[in-house]
This record gives sequence, structure tokens and C-alpha cells, in this order.
Amino acid sequence: MISFSKPESRSKLYFIILGSGLLIYAVYLIINSASLASTSNPGKDLRIPYIGERIFIGVLFLFAVLSIKDLPSTSTWIGWIIFIGFAVRFLLIPTTPAIEDDFYRYHWDGAVTSNGFNPYKYSPKEVLDKSSSVPTELILLGEQSGEILKNVNNPKLKSLYPSISQGLFALSYFISPWNLFVWKLLLLIGDIVLLFFLLKVLKELKLPLVFAGIYWLNPIVIHEFFNAAHMDLFVILFMVISIYLLLKKNYLVSIIFLAIAVGIRVYPIILFPLYLRFMWSDKKEVLKSTILFGVLSLLIFIPVILAGSYQSSGFAKYAGNWINNAALFDLLNSVIKIFDLLLSDGNSCTHCLARWIVSAIMLFVVIYYSRKVISSNNDFLERAALILAIMFLISPTQFPWYYTWIFPLLVFRPRISFLIYPALLPLYQLNKYWEYFIYIQHLPVILLFLYETK
Repeated sequence: MISFSKPESRSKLYFIILGSGLLIYAVYLIINSASLASTSNPGKDLRIPYIGERIFIGVLFLFAVLSIKDLPSTSTWIGWIIFIGFAVRFLLIPTTPAIEDDFYRYHWDGAVTSNGFNPYKYSPKEVLDKSSSVPTELILLGEQSGEILKNVNNPKLKSLYPSISQGLFALSYFISPWNLFVWKLLLLIGDIVLLFFLLKVLKELKLPLVFAGIYWLNPIVIHEFFNAAHMDLFVILFMVISIYLLLKKNYLVSIIFLAIAVGIRVYPIILFPLYLRFMWSDKKEVLKSTILFGVLSLLIFIPVILAGSYQSSGFAKYAGNWINNAALFDLLNSVIKIFDLLLSDGNSCTHCLARWIVSAIMLFVVIYYSRKVISSNNDFLERAALILAIMFLISPTQFPWYYTWIFPLLVFRPRISFLIYPALLPLYQLNKYWEYFIYIQHLPVILLFLYETK
């Protein structure tokens, strides 16, 4: 008889239950995802069971990963983790994104780019309105898109996705226009490559390979990429490749992959000073890496610069106005509003000041963690994980899929605080019913994170 009082047996049981729960969840979405589509505007009767199941899977995940150190790092259990993760991803590929609509923008940007137009030059609304400044070919493309162009969110804004993202969207369009299945297949290919490099880094660090399950079985990762179809998978793919090459001291190629990651989402740029600190003993490499990164970053953003017209730029609006699901930022903004009412007429741009404060904090964090010589690969990964974690916690925008930015590093440097997020972030989809859900999602994590880093 198997005794589940033993840590190893309990860990095996938790992972079997987690795998079963993930498969059941995938089947649930196969059956119900169409009714949860953003265009259907699902109400509480549909949202609450859906969110409840996601929270339950998050709890199962937490129990499993808290015991992962007791799971045997054998081919059997590594194979089990890979099989379950792959099966759930594959089952979710044909599902309709639940209460998500970012993929419409991906489709439209990919079509625009693939047809030779600059996605930063014309907004979807200008195309829909058939503005005189929009080329006829682009208007015809909008008509060919069917409902896709009409469902793009924030249609007054031009694209906020950097140029390498546009190349990925265009690749999907080139393979099969307006095809979400093809886009998700590209995500699956990227995720398999990502898993390969996670395993290589774990091997380099001499950590148990079963730790890959922290990423590969994460319900937020699986849902946000393979149901919701968010493109952020590609940025963490290139970031992990870059980190692996950095640890192997292949500095210049590592910088190229970091620049590619920045060309998908801008945020990995905050790790660049830490990269320089890692290679600080070789000043020639530091100089060459700085020049290379600067040149590549400039090339990546040339299409944005050439487009001009910054008033409707997605980048400008995102940097200056976007606030969503952010507990700490919301609290900071509220405090500033109180002081503004006490000290002036209450008409100041309080969120502008809050953004400047958050930016200053982030600059301090990057300088603080980059100031000392890095003693080991583990030291580098610990600092990188802390920088990204703090960035997420103080950001004005904390969409659930942004959490995936941190997760690859949690494979190497697990933190209980961030491992509880999969049980909390699904509440994001209920924010419209009660504004205080943002605090339930984030405050437990913030408090535990502060306790861990004291």
C-alpha cells in the first residue's frame, strides 16, 4: 500500500490531481468557450462558474508546486509533466478566447504588415471610417477582414506592439489569413522551444528538471496563451534564450536575443543594466554589447518613428494613460488625489505624478540590483527575478497575462508569493462587478513578497 504521509507520495498525488484538473478544465473550455467569447458579452451566470473553475485549478497548482522539491526528477515524472502540459495546450488550441479580444488586433496588424503597410500609421477606426488619408487598398483589406476589424479594441489607437511582434503577426497571416488556429499553433511551437531552453537552464544550474513544471503546468500560462492567445509567450521565449546564452557567456548573441525580446514587448529592456553587470569583468564585451543593443533597439523602433502622428500612437497612450487592475498604483494614485484636494484645486493630473513616482522607484530598483558584482548564475537570476517582480507589482497595468513575464524566472528562483497568483488573478474578469477585486488579487501577494524579501 502506498503511504501518502510520505512527502514524495504526496507530491506525486498532487501532480496527478493537478494534471487531471487541467485536462478537465480544457474539456470545460472546449464545451463552453463559444458562450464566453467577448463578442457574446457573457454575464455573471457564465462568468462565475468559469472563474470558479480557474481559481480551483490555481489552488491545485499551488499545492503541487509547493511540494515539487519532493517530486522525483526521473524520466517518468518529467515525461508526465511534459505530456500533460502539451495535451492541455493542444486541446485548448481550437477553443474560442474567453472574454478576451486582443487577438483581433493581432490579426489586423498582421494583415496590415503582411500587405506592406506601416501598422503605426493608420488606426483601425480611420480604416473603418474610410478616411481620405487611408489608402484604398487598406480600406479593401478592412472589408475583407469581416468582423475582425470591427472587433479590434481601442480602435482609435494605432498599434502599440513593436516591430518584431508585427513580424510574428504577419507570419501568421502569411500562412493563413485571419486564422486563430494557425496563430495558436505558432504559439505552441514557440512554447515547445521555450520548454527546451528552460530545461537547458535548469541543467546548467544543476536544478531538478521537474522544476520545469512550475512553468509548463501553470494554469495562467496555459490559459493566457492557448485559450486567450496572447502574444507574450514570444517575448519570454527570446528572453529565456537570451538568459541561457548569457549564462554560457555567449554575450553578444545573448544581447541580440534580448533585443529581439524588446522588439516584441519593451519591458525586457530593464534587465539590460543587469546584463552589463554580469559581464562587467570584460570591459570590451560591455562596450560591444552596449553599442549592439543600442543599434538594434533603434532599428526595431524605426517604423514607429517614421509613422509620426504621436497623438493617436498606441505607445504614447499606453505609457501616459493606461491603468488597469493595478492595486499598488491605484492606492498611490488615491493618496496623491487626497493631497491634491487638500493642497490645491483637485484638478491636477494625479496619475501623471503617480507614473513619475513609479518610474523613479523602478529606476532605483534597477540601479540597486545592478550596483554590486554578480557572484554567480544563481545570483544573476535572483536579481533578475526581483526586478521583474517589482516591475509587475508597481506597474499601472497588471493584466493577468503580464504575470507570465515573470514566470520563467520563477522556475529557477521560485517564490511562494508569486506562486499563489494563479488562484487569484482569474478574479480579474469580475472587476467590472466589484472594484475591490483588484486588492484581493494583489495584496496577499504583495504582503507575502515583502515578508520574503525583508
